[in-house]
Amino acid sequence: MKNAYFTEEHELFRQSLRDFLAKEVVPYIDGWEKSGNIDPGIWKKFGDMGFFGIKYPEKYGGLDLDIFYTVIFLEELQKINSGGFAAAMWAHSYLAMTHINTEGDERIKENYLVPSIAGEKIGCLCITEPFGGSDVAGMRSTATLEGDHYVINGSKTFITNGVCADYLVVAVKTDLDAGNKGMSIFVLDREMEGISATK
Repeated sequence: MKNAYFTEEHELFRQSLRDFLAKEVVPYIDGWEKSGNIDPGIWKKFGDMGFFGIKYPEKYGGLDLDIFYTVIFLEELQKINSGGFAAAMWAHSYLAMTHINTEGDERIKENYLVPSIAGEKIGCLCITEPFGGSDVAGMRSTATLEGDHYVINGSKTFITNGVCADYLVVAVKTDLDAGNKGMSIFVLDREMEGISATK
């Protein structure tokens, strides 16, 4: 019976991903789970296979494929029975990178999206806070303009990839009187002064 959604090309992609996961991920999952750390080299391997670029434009190194390739990617990640590993991969590709692609200018895309697609930089999205959970409107983190730059204050919690990310896509309030309309997204490099993360 012909599938209404997945073509032969989709299924070839699915098999390629399954084979990759069986060889490069499944044998190491238990060790990664036990140590609480994913081997840093796996990110580059995902990038080399094009898995981080599924939905992103070719001009940045992506594949610009349809939504069903993303569905396959997410389905197959869940089948390896490591929710932590799956979350790390999709949080990078579909949370952090989505904001870079949607809201970033060309400089930001070149500096963050291109190496993220290649698996050379890892990103995370920082929204959840210790006191408000994922209540975005109630967030307490702020960014205040001081001269020609912003000073960001606040804390985030339960951030997938938070301790291993090279950059953080951080939601903060820039206008305290504007409610949910007063929020902004900043991209911060891990090594910037004042940034820290713990498990």
